[in-house]
Amino acid sequence: MKKKIFYWTDSEHINKPVISDTILNTGVKINILKAKVEPQEAFLILELFGSKEQIENALKYLSKFGEIEEISKVIKRDLEKCVHCGCCITQCPLNVIYLDEDYNVVFKEEECVGCKNCMKACPFKAIEIIE
Repeated sequence: MKKKIFYWTDSEHINKPVISDTILNTGVKINILKAKVEPQEAFLILELFGSKEQIENALKYLSKFGEIEEISKVIKRDLEKCVHCGCCITQCPLNVIYLDEDYNVVFKEEECVGCKNCMKACPFKAIEIIE
């Protein structure tokens, strides 16, 4: 099983090994897709791998130290509206949007975390969030 989450924690927990303790205490595997750490807070996009029970235990453990939001949103692109201008490419924090060899915009939708940056950048409103 796999689950993606947004995770925020405040300055009190930034210098603590919360992620590694979560892995050791629950047996879940965690991939850090993005991390932005500042003196007052940290924001992470995490991908958790394990059994349903391991992931539930990991979420419970992580929630002791911060706020969790499950990522269930998926980006969809309207191919009729998209003109392959590339405005969305530089806005993706995970580089799941790119130009192929023919200069067409390509979305790896299965890797999207639904941050909406590309949707905000699209001048043609060709990108939408599907809940």
